[in-house]
Amino acid sequence: MRAHHLLKTACVVALLGASATWAMTAPPMSVRSGGSTVEEFQQINASASDYSLKLVLASKGSGAYVAGIDITVRSLPSRNIVLEQMASGPLVLMALPPGRYEVSATSHEVLPGAPATLKRVLTVPRSGLANMVLYFDTGDSVEPDSPAVYSTR
Repeated sequence: MRAHHLLKTACVVALLGASATWAMTAPPMSVRSGGSTVEEFQQINASASDYSLKLVLASKGSGAYVAGIDITVRSLPSRNIVLEQMASGPLVLMALPPGRYEVSATSHEVLPGAPATLKRVLTVPRSGLANMVLYFDTGDSVEPDSPAVYSTR
């Protein structure tokens, strides 16, 4: 009888361990980042309707696209982190569930005295795409002969 009880306990522990492992290895939220070339930007931007948030990172004034920005997204009101990632380009698409979020973005390339971290609160709708543009004071400019796709302006 005692062996049977130990076997049942071992099975319960194994099942709990398996479910805990599944929870820790569940796939992360779908995120797509990039757009450093015109072709890549257009390709990623064309898939925006598959996501719930489109975040564009740009330089204040010129609208020149920037990359290498550290992004943190927290669900509100819990403030649980749902995403921490460095943007590999100026365009970040996220598949967030409907709700309120705080987006925090940090650039390590701002001008002296300019804020390095920007925080915004947004609501992701039940359907459709939420859009956000964050402008950092980097001093970056767009060359006059650059294609229009290289800027938010």
